Amino acid sequence: MKKHTIFLILIVFSLFFSSCKYDFILPEVVPPIDNGGEPISFATQIAPIFAEKCNSCHSSRVPIMSADVAFSQLVPKYVNTTNAESSTIYTFATSGSHYAKVSASQGALILAWIKEGAKNN
Repeated sequence: MKKHTIFLILIVFSLFFSSCKYDFILPEVVPPIDNGGEPISFATQIAPIFAEKCNSCHSSRVPIMSADVAFSQLVPKYVNTTNAESSTIYTFATSGSHYAKVSASQGALILAWIKEGAKNN
């Protein structure tokens, strides 16, 4: 009986310790934004990010719009060029508190665009 008890205790401990697992989540490495000296383009680089991420939920309430219309509706309300990191368009997209979170490289591109003055180009 004593051997069975010891054997059972060993099995329970081995199951307990072998079931603990932790996967390390490494942060995404963000490459530096290199646009070849050219300014970041809203129409070709920024608008497609929002079209991909935002239209999945917001297209039912807001029709899909051109880059010019999107710029005129988003930038005045949600972009702060004096403090780019506090821009609502950047914080919502990168924080994870909003459903459609952008990747770290997309977030870096949005932030660089805001720091360049958030131009409609």
